[in-house]
Amino acid sequence: MWIAVGCLAQVIVDITYALSVNSLFLALQALLFAALSAVLQCALALIKPGALGFGDVTTTLLIGLAVGMFGLFPVVFWWFAISVLGLLWLAIWTRFDPQKHTRFAGKTPFAPTIVVAGAISIAMHALC
Repeated sequence: MWIAVGCLAQVIVDITYALSVNSLFLALQALLFAALSAVLQCALALIKPGALGFGDVTTTLLIGLAVGMFGLFPVVFWWFAISVLGLLWLAIWTRFDPQKHTRFAGKTPFAPTIVVAGAISIAMHALC
């Protein structure tokens, strides 16, 4: 539910920005890159069931709406950052897992990596 609200809010922001710069293509671009990213993440989740959850797919859709508006390079950089930060996060989480004595032991939450990588990608695009 909250992801749907977030996606709707981000689509409204994308359309508002696209209208303000007189380029509705930016809104379409954001939707297409977000959909492509979510489908790719879903495919990765289906390749190895249990490795990624549906929350990761929906988080990718939401962040993809934000990153996708800035074009191909930020999206590619975002996926690169997800992989690098994901490996780093996996190493840190397995070392300091606060849930190691619960039924969630060994399950690493991946959504924070997706969000942080998106923020870094947008920041890098703004700085370059």
